[in-house]
Amino acid sequence: MKKGLILLLFICIFLFGCSKKEKVVPAVHIEIESNKIFEYAEEVYVNDLFDDDSLQITSKNDLLDTYTLGEHTIKIEFIKEETRAYDDITYYVVDTTEPLVLINSSYTYNKGAKDNLVERIFCADNYDKRPNCYIEGDYDFNKIGTYDLKHIAIDSSNNKVENNFKLKIVKPTSSSSSSSSKPKYKIEDLIKEHKNENTMIGIDVSAWQDEVNYKKVKDAGVEFVMIRIGYGHTSKNEIVIDKRFKENIKNAKDAGLLVGLYFYSYANTIDKVKEQTKWINETLNGEKLDLPIAFDWEDWSDFNSYNMSLTDINLIAKTFITELEKYGYEGMLYSSKYYLEKVWGINKYYTWLAHYIDKTNYTGKYAIWQLSSRGKVDGINGDVDLDILYKENTLND
Repeated sequence: MKKGLILLLFICIFLFGCSKKEKVVPAVHIEIESNKIFEYAEEVYVNDLFDDDSLQITSKNDLLDTYTLGEHTIKIEFIKEETRAYDDITYYVVDTTEPLVLINSSYTYNKGAKDNLVERIFCADNYDKRPNCYIEGDYDFNKIGTYDLKHIAIDSSNNKVENNFKLKIVKPTSSSSSSSSKPKYKIEDLIKEHKNENTMIGIDVSAWQDEVNYKKVKDAGVEFVMIRIGYGHTSKNEIVIDKRFKENIKNAKDAGLLVGLYFYSYANTIDKVKEQTKWINETLNGEKLDLPIAFDWEDWSDFNSYNMSLTDINLIAKTFITELEKYGYEGMLYSSKYYLEKVWGINKYYTWLAHYIDKTNYTGKYAIWQLSSRGKVDGINGDVDLDILYKENTLND
């Protein structure tokens, strides 16, 4: 009996300890100042709400919801002057950003041309999928002359941007079929100008290059190749494999080239881009890659018809990259300098820059530079895109 009481006492001491149970002091309500107004889709965390260094925020530092306009209230717990406290913080999400209009100073059409000038001019918004875009002034495609017009774009938050431009209607003339006089860019010249210890010389190919002799390509000095795996969704809502993909990836690897891929996307929803990345993963079926898979979205002339905001297209590209990461592949964004500067805002991911110029003045970071579409490489009939990869940290400063 005595042994049993001793055992019971030992268990109580083990479970509850000998000291007094610590008293839990409830948090008290203290009102504090915070930064309260943020722009739509701005990346803001809980800790960004406060500038007061005397506060020790104990709530989880989550991202705030900035994808819904209007008033938001969240409960924040913190320690102030050794007092555990809380406050209900109200913040506001607003849209003060003007629509983005990419417009020329003038447009020239032949008399009798049939076109929708409003749809021709790129007009997008960070929030609205279809801002109100229209042209002020009269014009007639069937009457020769120069028309002074104004393009106006207004979003649902009443942000407005206006641009004056000229429309020129001219007499139709017979067009000459002379080919471009711009010379080819020989791979040996590219190597001479750009090859060093921090660069690799490459090409990117698709079915447009037809059959490629990769042994000759490698012997010519090419070190890597970016291969199109496919494209979609098509008008039939399909994803299509590039007809030369399987032979391209096999023959490029057999020749000893480093291999990356790109997918030409027409996605306008998160669901579609997730379907595309799933298709890519299934098509690769465990195939190892040396370089990333690039998201290639280029249908800018028809962007107005896609029913997407600028936030949407950036989230779609980001989703492509993050979904690929779940499958064990690295992703990147492909785009021209113009749209990297005007539309894209996901610079924390690897970038493949397209800029056909002797020396780029793009100031962002990029891992690969596509500097010509008129490359001449032994083993390829016709033109091919030429690329430079920067090895140091895989990013170029």
